[in-house]
Amino acid sequence: MTNLKQFVLMKWIFALTIVVLSGFHGFTQTNLMNVKPWAYWLQTIDLQTIIDDASFELIVMDYSADGLDAQKWTSQQINLIKNSGKYAISYISIGEAEDYRYYWQASWDDNPPAWLGPENPDWPGNFETRFWNPQWQEIIYNYLDTILMQGFDGIYMDLIDNYYYWSVTNPEQPLADSLMCRFVIDIRNYCDSVRGNSDFILLPQNGADIIDQENVSPGLKTAYLNAINGIGVEDVFFPGDLDEDNIFNPDSYRIEILQQYLENNKQVYAIDYLTNPNKIDQFIDAAVVQGFVPYTCTRPLDILCGGIVTGLDDIEFNSINNIVIYPNPAGNFLKLSIKQLVPDNKITIKIFNSDGILIEKHNFKSSVSNSITLNISNYKSGVYVVEFSHKNRVKTKTFIVAKEKI
Repeated sequence: MTNLKQFVLMKWIFALTIVVLSGFHGFTQTNLMNVKPWAYWLQTIDLQTIIDDASFELIVMDYSADGLDAQKWTSQQINLIKNSGKYAISYISIGEAEDYRYYWQASWDDNPPAWLGPENPDWPGNFETRFWNPQWQEIIYNYLDTILMQGFDGIYMDLIDNYYYWSVTNPEQPLADSLMCRFVIDIRNYCDSVRGNSDFILLPQNGADIIDQENVSPGLKTAYLNAINGIGVEDVFFPGDLDEDNIFNPDSYRIEILQQYLENNKQVYAIDYLTNPNKIDQFIDAAVVQGFVPYTCTRPLDILCGGIVTGLDDIEFNSINNIVIYPNPAGNFLKLSIKQLVPDNKITIKIFNSDGILIEKHNFKSSVSNSITLNISNYKSGVYVVEFSHKNRVKTKTFIVAKEKI
């Protein structure tokens, strides 16, 4: 271990008690709440395609052209992506070891180190790791050294939910939930110390409910949320055993947990693996209603599917305040108005209930009045979301239906 790593790790072992009790308060971190269209590409990456595609603002990619160290991207190549106006985020698995990475040793097949667990049956070549083991963590810090030298803007940390394997599936480590939180916090502290600031982006993938586990105290939850900039999540709306195009079955528990991330100004990047156009539209609608940033592609992530723009940035929609809902709370009728709208624009209005289910849809062409009145007498009391879309861009507002006077 280098002297720098020894210093960083010793420093934060000493400070961890304070971190857990009061939360991490470091430098000002990058706020991703306005960084929305994103893309995710891990295999057969073509650098020029990423540079030329203007449909997204953040790209999650492998640190190497082919996953091997000999083909890792140079700092000049990463700068080309950044100079094209995009955040370049490197994928890294912190919960499983991959047998094609630079650190893998052939001797481990017959004589595995203490931190190495069984192979993941769903992903051959990927092995569970006892992520709290210092030897595995040292591998991750060495991996981070390379990513930091390449000039990436941040990392996309996969297998956060590996804590579940060691605490439930194979209950060897009952404190795996809190240990994973602390590992992420240590990664934050390490990266900040190496760079000298806190602008390096940390995005965990999955494991959103780690903040809701019994061994994660309120202080540790706060520290974990303060350590990250957002979260990536898979299969929230179309979970299932198929590689693509599972049935629409939103995970209400995960959605509720993810709202806590948004409330803490942590962007939620959602990906569902879909090829059916109707399912893709359904996913985008459901994700936008929840405030998530959607992306769809095939599960191998071996092509670039392009970003999905969901924010209305046309001049007539430059302010959410241009959209008026009256009355709110509403009873039997609802009037929707859009101010300063250019005549003859085609507008689509969709209304969703609190579960993200589409209730009704209307298309109209803007005119002098730019308004529409809806009969909602059959609506139940509750919170609803109205979505306005124009030129494939979307804005949303909420309203309340109250059958009794409030």
